[in-house]
Amino acid sequence: MLGFPPPYSEELLYSTIARAGVHDGETSPKQLLDRVFYNRSVIATVDLPSHVGKLASQYNKSLGLDLQTLVSRHTLWPIYAPFLPRERNIKLRSWMGGSSQGAAHLASGIVASRVKSKSRLYVCAKCLKEQRIKFGECFLSRIWQAPVVKICPQHGPLSLTTILIDGEHRHTYTAIDETSVLGSLNTSYNDELFSRQVSQLILVESEGISNAQWTAFYKHFTSSQGYLNDLRVDHASIHNKVINFWGKAWLEDASILPSCTETSWLKALFRKHRKSFSFAEHIVVITALSNGKLNICDAIDKVSSMEISIKEHTQETRLELIAANKLNQDQIKWKQLLEHNPPKASRKKNPALYTRLYRNHYNWLMYINSLFLAKKIVVNKRVDWQQRDSKTAQELRRVFEELTENLNAPHLSKTFLIHQLEKRATVEKNVQRLPRCSRLLSIYAETTTEYQARRLARAFISMLERRQKIKRWSLLRQAGLSDERMTDIIAKLLKEILSEHT
Repeated sequence: MLGFPPPYSEELLYSTIARAGVHDGETSPKQLLDRVFYNRSVIATVDLPSHVGKLASQYNKSLGLDLQTLVSRHTLWPIYAPFLPRERNIKLRSWMGGSSQGAAHLASGIVASRVKSKSRLYVCAKCLKEQRIKFGECFLSRIWQAPVVKICPQHGPLSLTTILIDGEHRHTYTAIDETSVLGSLNTSYNDELFSRQVSQLILVESEGISNAQWTAFYKHFTSSQGYLNDLRVDHASIHNKVINFWGKAWLEDASILPSCTETSWLKALFRKHRKSFSFAEHIVVITALSNGKLNICDAIDKVSSMEISIKEHTQETRLELIAANKLNQDQIKWKQLLEHNPPKASRKKNPALYTRLYRNHYNWLMYINSLFLAKKIVVNKRVDWQQRDSKTAQELRRVFEELTENLNAPHLSKTFLIHQLEKRATVEKNVQRLPRCSRLLSIYAETTTEYQARRLARAFISMLERRQKIKRWSLLRQAGLSDERMTDIIAKLLKEILSEHT
């Protein structure tokens, strides 16, 4: 796309693409996708967008706007990166560079996290005024869209807009100038404190920190802050401190109110880290236990400097482990068992042999077992898909019957019809298991020609009711059609309408 605008400082790529459409005078969302990405199926993602590599190719190399720069300075990647292992961060950037198919949100933990992404776009009204004066146009700052953040670090409470994310128009990049700004949010001092921490975190460029390093940090942190009770973590005191510092109402509103159960995220944070925790959970705990003296950026610096000794075999060491001249009689017997049975079955056949190897040759045993693991066959019997298919098909029929009576309904595409269902995510992800629904969607979905015909009929009827003179240009304008996008059948239909009413 010629003349693609470079992003402003701290501008989201979503906003840059929307501005590109405005600069180019592009009114069709699909055509904008085609011109920018050469792909009409790209979803307008705010936090961790995909196809960033194609955006980087729009710029001259002299600008320095490569994939890494766009990801680290114009997406929300920095608020997730420090809390993910280095290997996963590498994959995450790779997926964001190309077509991720949702993998980026899975790898970052957003999908399973208690802290969800914002469902609408947020703005700072005062910042927008300053942008218009300084640049002549407005854009989205990425701090506004960070989860839980309700305050602009410079001016105060953010305001809601009418732009929904991942709604019916999920392929549309909407410019700020094309939306309405609603009332500002109700905020407190906690919101200001949290937003200030996130505004610092979003500037950090981390390659990732391992779970082992975070485990070691919190072990040292509890000791330095006096939350150890006879070498055991005092979970009750930590829980009370977090609740008293932030308040139940604020934590509940942020969806991170810790429970008192053994499976609470707050307790898991001070145990061995087997999964990643969200930036909000880290900020809440570190700020509360240090009484605001330690911020998240300082904590990240400390964690990054921790050296953890990880026992990991190199390829040469592994080869040595299974070399014939290095094996004793127990190891030879175990290897012979594995050649005919998977590890679990071999253990049942000779439990004494397994016990001796576990005690004396643990590393060798774990590695050799990994080479002979049995393939797991998982059969999901939790859902009766036949019954689910039947019920969803009935719901789909009702939805279609209601929509067909409305001439003003949007384009009845498969995606739009699915989004009208109560369990749209289930249908969207498992449509191959729902044959009835799949057939109905194919039957009910409007083609481009059918949709254009309905728009033309709607405009024609409206003009007749208002007794307007039927002219070609006015009919096309009211129908939202053009000679470039109109199909051949609609062009013939338009001629017939004009010939009868001119």
